[in-house]
Amino acid sequence: MPHPNNLLSLRMSLRPDFLRLATSFTEESAKAFGLDPAAALKLTLACEEVFTYLCRTGRIDEMLTLEANDGGYYIGLKLLFNAYDFDPAAFNLTAALSLDDVGALDEMGLLIAARSVDRFHLAGNPRQGLELTLIKEKTYPERTEAETFRTGPLRNARFRAPDAEELKWFVRLVVAHYPKELYLPAFRFPGKILDMIHGGKYQAAVLTGDQGEVGGGLVWRWVGNKVVELFGPYLFQQPAEPQWAQGLLDDCLGRIAKTDAIGLIARYFTPELPLHYFESLGSVDYFPPGAAAQPWPIYYRYLREDLGCRVWAHPKIENFLRAEYARLAFAREIVLTRPEGEQRPARSVFAAHFNRDHHQVTLRPIWDGRDAAENLDRHLKALRAEHLTNIFFEIDLARSWQADLTPALLQNRFRPRLILPYGGKADVVVFQHEGI
Repeated sequence: MPHPNNLLSLRMSLRPDFLRLATSFTEESAKAFGLDPAAALKLTLACEEVFTYLCRTGRIDEMLTLEANDGGYYIGLKLLFNAYDFDPAAFNLTAALSLDDVGALDEMGLLIAARSVDRFHLAGNPRQGLELTLIKEKTYPERTEAETFRTGPLRNARFRAPDAEELKWFVRLVVAHYPKELYLPAFRFPGKILDMIHGGKYQAAVLTGDQGEVGGGLVWRWVGNKVVELFGPYLFQQPAEPQWAQGLLDDCLGRIAKTDAIGLIARYFTPELPLHYFESLGSVDYFPPGAAAQPWPIYYRYLREDLGCRVWAHPKIENFLRAEYARLAFAREIVLTRPEGEQRPARSVFAAHFNRDHHQVTLRPIWDGRDAAENLDRHLKALRAEHLTNIFFEIDLARSWQADLTPALLQNRFRPRLILPYGGKADVVVFQHEGI
């Protein structure tokens, strides 16, 4: 949730003559929060196109609320509205319009909006209210020059939160000492990592010596409201002794213990991770380009008692869930769901989250639709054309309509691989595509 001092809002009627008010609010808010003029203009263009679309499809004098917030390394523009004929299919990665189709031209604005921002979120439904969030990231210089770092065994080592310069030094050391598969792509942009930490969703710990040298570190972030995910630990030319990695992890655990976090997930970890701190959640297959599959284990640590929750499940995934919950000793109430003739939107929307350093993409459902199986097939064709060898799909079992996508996933050769406890509002099931 954005800090109240970093949130600006404007409420108005959906009327064409208020377009300039909406775009001025967006552009000036974005600039005030530090977005460069070119990026602010793209966010403003996205707002303009969505506003114009809503004026055509909404009802006269429906209310629209705009909320601009500073997320540290990005600016988010949230639009809250009722639009009874809103069709977000243009936000799909595979969306394309024909200039010969006059009806499709009405969606041109949404397609332009989708291509003008870095990410988006969509929640709610047209009759009860929608929340469309458009996200534009700030621009940072990449550290591309070759750097030589001198580091070695530390004296009087201690573990603590880094200051700004120590944090930037730490990520440069990570990039210099580790392959890109073992760190966040953002590590190549030290200023971005600093803003991610200041934004509050990420935190870090470093190992330092008595002369201020940085000998290692660890980064973690919140996933939802109940689980934390770690990256690392990273050590730079330190003696091969377990206390350094354990000390970093203990510092992380000590700070997380003061929060409401239930568990700690390790997906992107280094060989230095103390595995005896964790239990196995399972594994997926990692396909390096041109090489055979390698197992990619995922680990989890309980931080406090998990009282359980209710999850939705399609019958075709029920056996997998019951077996995994029994193996992991997770207390869950499984409620079966399936489409039973109720109305559904015609066209679905999936968001694609890329990690090209890992040759990986994760699809997440944003909007339900009767064309889910066909839409998923279109996405797979587009992703395979980009030579992405690791394709995943995640569904949040807090939402019954996402669980109902199971047949479409199985039809497109996705297989459930593991469960991320509270990876969303409830547990997240990770499917992996087997068609590589």
